[in-house]
Amino acid sequence: MYPDTLAFPFLGTEIYAYGLCLLAGTFLGLGILYRLSRKRNLMPAAALTGFLALPLGLILARLLFVFGDPIFRPYLSFANIFNLRTGGFAMYGALAGAVLGALFSARANRVKAARVLDILAPALMAFLIPARLGEGFTVLGISRPLTTPWIAGSFLARREPFEAYLRTYALEAFVALVLLIILLFALKRYRRPGNVFLMGCLLYSITQTLMESLRFDGHLRLSFVGIQQVLSAVLFSAALIVLAVRALKKPGGKALPVLSLILLPLIIAGAIAVEFMIDRSPIGKLPAYGLYLLLLAIPLGLGMLLFRREGA
Repeated sequence: MYPDTLAFPFLGTEIYAYGLCLLAGTFLGLGILYRLSRKRNLMPAAALTGFLALPLGLILARLLFVFGDPIFRPYLSFANIFNLRTGGFAMYGALAGAVLGALFSARANRVKAARVLDILAPALMAFLIPARLGEGFTVLGISRPLTTPWIAGSFLARREPFEAYLRTYALEAFVALVLLIILLFALKRYRRPGNVFLMGCLLYSITQTLMESLRFDGHLRLSFVGIQQVLSAVLFSAALIVLAVRALKKPGGKALPVLSLILLPLIIAGAIAVEFMIDRSPIGKLPAYGLYLLLLAIPLGLGMLLFRREGA
């Protein structure tokens, strides 16, 4: 399905460069998971999480793709679902598989699931760094054709014979690195179990909402929005609702959590409007994405204020 994907022969089979990057990301994520678990006496839970995350992540990543991607629909059959060499995985499925593995592991080891999820969050960000960079060896992770000359001529542009495209996959890898650093610091600061994972959900989903908008590679895309963009909006909404509800249950002012809950549907409506503007309006992409950044800064700011008020 993806003839432009970089591959090379090895011992009678074909090895994909993207697959090697996923392997590197897996080892990096597992290394960080086990390192963090040693400091928190969670080694057995981390070991089982890693063992379960691999098959569960693969299965859910594949299922989300084959049932969610319109491009794959003509090829949808029982045989092709399990033919992994036809290509096609969904990152949210992979991440969900790892989270599911952590929940099973915590239950099996009789530890709080929140504690295991807290060390899983930075491990997943570490996994994403090579995984996103690996998309550079495929046809995925690029934007619409660039029309702004200074961006098209920069190192962020992937130049083809007739067009230039934004290396969205490189931006996603950089964002994952930044989030990894933030979550590692948060592990030292936040004492309430689950807060680091919740922060990871909030930060990743807000940034990924923008990144999925920048992507225009046809991957899991329906009309002018992507399925994983919708999942990102659902995730940051859920994280903000959890923070707001927890704040309402505590003594003190209710203005901030109430404001967060009131603004959330307006933010989602605004994001849909801006996405429509980007896709179909004659207005330039830079002003539209500037507006998008300002819009997404609202749930980010509200979430950080709620974390701060909570005392973490």
